[in-house]
Amino acid sequence: MLKRISAVILAAAVASVGLVTGTAANASTAEKPTVSDITINPSPVVVTSRDKVTATFSFVVGKEADKVEASIAPRHGHARALTLTAPTGTPDGKYTGTFSFGRGESAGDWKLSIKAGNETGTTEASKDFKVIQVWSTDIVRFGAGPEPAKFGHALTVSGRLVIHGSKGHDGLKNQRVKILFKEKGSWRWKTVAWDRTNWRGDFSVRVKALKSGWWKAEYDGVKGFTHGSSSDSDQVTVFRPRPPKHDAASRLVDFNASPEPVKKGKKLSLTGELQTWDHGRWDGYKSKVSVWFKAKSGKWVYVKTAWTDGSGEFSTTATAKASGDWKVVFAGDKDTKPSSSKSDWVLVK
Repeated sequence: MLKRISAVILAAAVASVGLVTGTAANASTAEKPTVSDITINPSPVVVTSRDKVTATFSFVVGKEADKVEASIAPRHGHARALTLTAPTGTPDGKYTGTFSFGRGESAGDWKLSIKAGNETGTTEASKDFKVIQVWSTDIVRFGAGPEPAKFGHALTVSGRLVIHGSKGHDGLKNQRVKILFKEKGSWRWKTVAWDRTNWRGDFSVRVKALKSGWWKAEYDGVKGFTHGSSSDSDQVTVFRPRPPKHDAASRLVDFNASPEPVKKGKKLSLTGELQTWDHGRWDGYKSKVSVWFKAKSGKWVYVKTAWTDGSGEFSTTATAKASGDWKVVFAGDKDTKPSSSKSDWVLVK
């Protein structure tokens, strides 16, 4: 009888030990959640206009998690909680959240912070990313002068570089601005000078006036900060002073009457250039010229007077009344000898 009671007590003791051991084993196998595969798209987040840029934040939570939350915050700024989309059917898996970045968000370093917890504990993870604000720019009040300019004299080319930033329309300081020139009759722009803007965004350079043409300014921008910009072009005519000699030669070149043929009563376009010989070269000459017409078997008849510009070029119109020859005549002046263009035949229908 004594042996039987001892056996029962021993069995109960063994069962009790087994229960305690099993509970301890279950507690030891429970683990905190894990956080992995953190991605941010796009990264960096680049805002280039008033339109917002939406970034997607995603990460994977492993093990059982009772609570998962995430937030983003700029350095030295307030955190913004993300609304997360949880994996379907289980607390494990991929979580995603989005945030739209606009002009109101600060540029610089940001951080994504994640917390995943259960009864065992909480796991924290984070990932850094950047927000870049790229602002548009303009070149305003651009001009080149004086105009017309005397050959060899100084031209002043100036303007102001402004940024449309978080504080509105403001001058952009300490930026490199290029000055470009395109010669009359050419299609190619060439960089001829540059200047750095002052604290108000102003720039100004002096260049030598050698040829007639167009001037403009360009700003290349700074990657991750500003867009580039270009000014409107400004035309400047360069002329040479009248020849000092009283017997300087002149000539009328590139004379053309068009279109050809032309309907009776329609307008003809008459173009050409008056040049004088000065210091070993032909240069444009500013003066007046007369337009003449001769019908077939007729005499030359005066039509009108036109003026050349500082480059010696002229452009005028006349009414086509009959087929015949057209020409332009320079009568000469106290400094320059007279000359005449070649005649140009035009058929009138």
